[in-house]
Amino acid sequence: MRFLPSLVAALSLLTPFAIQAQDQSIVPFVDAMGSQPCVDSEFTCVTMQLPRDHFANDPTATLPVTFAISLATDPGAGTLIYAVGGPGASGLLAAQDYVDAMDPELVARTNIVFFDQRGVGPDHGFSCVDAMVAYDAADLPLSDPDAAIATARTFVEDCLAAIPDQDLLKSVNTDQAIRDIEAFRLAIGKPKLWLYGESYGTQFVQEYATAFPNAVKGVIVDGTVDLNLGFAGFYQSYTAASENILQRVLAECDRLADCRKDMQGGALATYDALAAQLRQGPITVAFPMGTGKSEDRQLTATMLENSAFYALYGPSGRGVFLRVLAAASRGDLIPLLRLGYSDLGLNSETLTGEFDPSYSPASYYAINCSDYREFEGDAEAAGRAILAEAQAYAATNPRLLRTYYAERLGCAFWPHQGEVARPEPFAGGDYPTLVLNSDTDPITPVTQAYSVFDNVQNGHIVVMQGGPHVIYGWGLYCPDQIVADMILLGEMPATPVQLCEQPLVDAYVPLTLTDPADQADALAIARALETEMLESPEFLNWSAFGSISVGCDHGGVMYQSETDIGYGYRFTDCAMWPGIVINGEGVEVWNDIGLDRLTLTLDIAGPKSGQVTYVSRPWTESWGISGSFDGKPVETPRPMP
Repeated sequence: MRFLPSLVAALSLLTPFAIQAQDQSIVPFVDAMGSQPCVDSEFTCVTMQLPRDHFANDPTATLPVTFAISLATDPGAGTLIYAVGGPGASGLLAAQDYVDAMDPELVARTNIVFFDQRGVGPDHGFSCVDAMVAYDAADLPLSDPDAAIATARTFVEDCLAAIPDQDLLKSVNTDQAIRDIEAFRLAIGKPKLWLYGESYGTQFVQEYATAFPNAVKGVIVDGTVDLNLGFAGFYQSYTAASENILQRVLAECDRLADCRKDMQGGALATYDALAAQLRQGPITVAFPMGTGKSEDRQLTATMLENSAFYALYGPSGRGVFLRVLAAASRGDLIPLLRLGYSDLGLNSETLTGEFDPSYSPASYYAINCSDYREFEGDAEAAGRAILAEAQAYAATNPRLLRTYYAERLGCAFWPHQGEVARPEPFAGGDYPTLVLNSDTDPITPVTQAYSVFDNVQNGHIVVMQGGPHVIYGWGLYCPDQIVADMILLGEMPATPVQLCEQPLVDAYVPLTLTDPADQADALAIARALETEMLESPEFLNWSAFGSISVGCDHGGVMYQSETDIGYGYRFTDCAMWPGIVINGEGVEVWNDIGLDRLTLTLDIAGPKSGQVTYVSRPWTESWGISGSFDGKPVETPRPMP
């Protein structure tokens, strides 16, 4: 990463946006609020007792809202409010990782503030994991509106039953939450604020800047929501974009040599054929369990659609989805089923919802439904109107249709809803506004970013071609340096529209041991096992406490456990591929930088057999092998020209 010039050198680059007095320190104000070290980060935390309802004029009814502050060591750039996405995501739990990814000078010179929005987090977060998982996995048949409506109604009833403080629901919305931020700003000495919002957070900061324009130093919206769109317009916008992006991703497989080789019959044809089959009914799959046995499970059309949609969020997810689709093209549906469970937040062994402390799922509906309303009057009539719209929409958007209406249908039955009328387009102000988006963002499509950019004063836009949903903070020079230049130097991009680029699909990982020759090669087998371990959703999603057992695709079990230095592994009759059985153990060693070494000691039985030790050094991107195989010594090959 390029570091910014010194402050003296930077002064020569200042634009009118940067010609402001240095902000006063907020430390005395924070200390006066009873600051404490944060539990989940190296930040300073303050908790304010704020009105449960800012419009009720009841000083006795309060709600604790906690703010985590990364205090600048060399203040001067001001204070940045960081509004995370969701809605429902925890800003407090994300704070440390987010700041660790920022430019060090930005962190040194800026107070950076995270918060758990009302309805989120351990103090007052709304969670109904089981109800959410059941609804996300449910079939919502357009051919049977009564069944779809009954499912949505049951979801809302079950979700509400899991919320102890239902009275708080009526004041969990963006309009209330922006007033929590204003109360915090007043308490820290009334500085003008930099506002950064990602995804739903872009809605948050636009509403704050509109309500309190004199409190704003600058706005950055990333993965941008167009507030002028109603529910139907918003969901139509992102469903149409998602359909186009999915087609682009499937077509990209044909341009990637490894993906093209793995995919039998082409990615688009494979997806459409599998989707058509699943629309006729679920496919039964013998799913390997951590006990070493198998259990009949159902792969559904909803699972395929969910996984396809969530894969579009970023280049790495797109590659993962193409890989499991390639396996499906060869008749192996287990990887797709594993991914489906992961995307639904299900434990693949128990099929129960996995609790995620960083996300309050019921708050997603509590905030979204309270911010919007589609129809006045009867909920069932609204639900039927939504389903009728979806039926008409199906002809032009067949692959990801559920994304168009499922959440809208749930909101039709939510007890607290907003206004049908939408606010005027965000106009910005005398301060600068930077709009960030990618042209392959499935959930907040770039068309919405263009709408916001076209309406704001003093606006600039950066579009990353092929990028993820939310483009800042991935360690890429564009847009990270553009954001740092804006906050530290007051320097905006040279032209109002800036483009940058990253691969649409990042690092497609080929299927392993598809070549019979590799099945008789000890190094190929060991490297393939490492690949499958790294690609296992169960291992990736593991909490890293205790241990976990995962069924190997064709029998046997692999185990992962925590150790003092990293992770330990054990393989018991593990057959990841037909005809190859592995026993043995392994150990991962981690250091301050990351994964330093993986050592696998394996007993391999198959076309050829033997005992080998495989060592991989991910940090140095190197590997080697020793032992005996096929009755002969085995060592790392010596590649030749």
